[in-house]
Amino acid sequence: MAKKKVKRASSTGNKLNEILKRIKNLEKMQTTELRGEEEQNEELEDLEEEIKKLTEPHPLRKITYKDVAKGSLGAFIGVVAHYTFVYGIKVAHDIDIVRATILYPLAFIIGGIFLYATGYRKIRVTKILWFLPIRLIILYMIAILTALIVLILFQPEFMHNFWDAYKQLAAVTLTAMIGACAADLIGGTE
Repeated sequence: MAKKKVKRASSTGNKLNEILKRIKNLEKMQTTELRGEEEQNEELEDLEEEIKKLTEPHPLRKITYKDVAKGSLGAFIGVVAHYTFVYGIKVAHDIDIVRATILYPLAFIIGGIFLYATGYRKIRVTKILWFLPIRLIILYMIAILTALIVLILFQPEFMHNFWDAYKQLAAVTLTAMIGACAADLIGGTE
C-alpha cells in the first residue's frame, strides 16, 4: 500500500510538473503576444501621427494677413535699408529699357529660388509644392507695390517721366523681392 502511495505521489508530482510547464509555456506565449501587441500599437500610433501630419492643413499652404504684413515689411526694409532706393535710382539712369525689363522677371526668378531654397525645398508633399507659385506671385506683387510706394514717398520726381519711373521701379524691385521673401520666412508660420 505504501508503494501505491509513492506511485500516486510521483505520478501526481509528474502531473504537477507538466501543469507547471504548461503554465510557463502559456506565460511565455502571453508575454510574446503582449510584446507583439505593444509593437503593433506603437506602429499604429506612428501611422496615426503620420496620417495626421499628411491630412492637417500645412501653414505654407495659405496666405494670411500676417503673411502680407510680413512681406510688406520685409519689402519696405529691403528697399529703404541703407537707402537702396537711392542706389536703384542711380542704376536706373545707367540702364536702358531692355535691361530694366529683364530686371522684372529676374526679381521674380530670384524670389522663387529664394523661397524654394529656404523653405519649400524641405517639403516633400507635392500637394503643397503647387502653392509655391501662388505665394511667389503674391510676394512679387507686394514687392512691386512696396517699391512703388517707397519711390513715391522718397523720390519727388518719380512719376514725372514714365520710362524713368519704369526703370527706377525695376532697379528697386529686386531688393524689395529679396526683402519680402526673407520676411515671409522669418518668424515661422502659423
